[in-house]
Amino acid sequence: MNIKDARGKTIEIGFYIRYTGTGTIGKVVDLKTDEEDIGWAKMEEPNLWYSENVIEIVDEDNIKDKDFKDKKFNVDELKERNRDFEEPSLTSGGAEGGG
Repeated sequence: MNIKDARGKTIEIGFYIRYTGTGTIGKVVDLKTDEEDIGWAKMEEPNLWYSENVIEIVDEDNIKDKDFKDKKFNVDELKERNRDFEEPSLTSGGAEGGG
């Protein structure tokens, strides 16, 4: 079985690939071809199959760690932090120019 990415590079189990539609990156855990001889690669996470014409191999050294599995987020804390970034309201009577 010879499955190639959108750029013609051969994909193997253990390689990292990017789904070009959303930029999702994952490790290849399985490969298959369908009855029309189209190649498919299955990512470890999100555990989905992707057609060979919409994925590309990525260099493992260029992948930034985005694993949030072991981290816990407090929704109220995140909302509070978000308030710090809200846009200030504009009011009349600010700086008036003369001239």
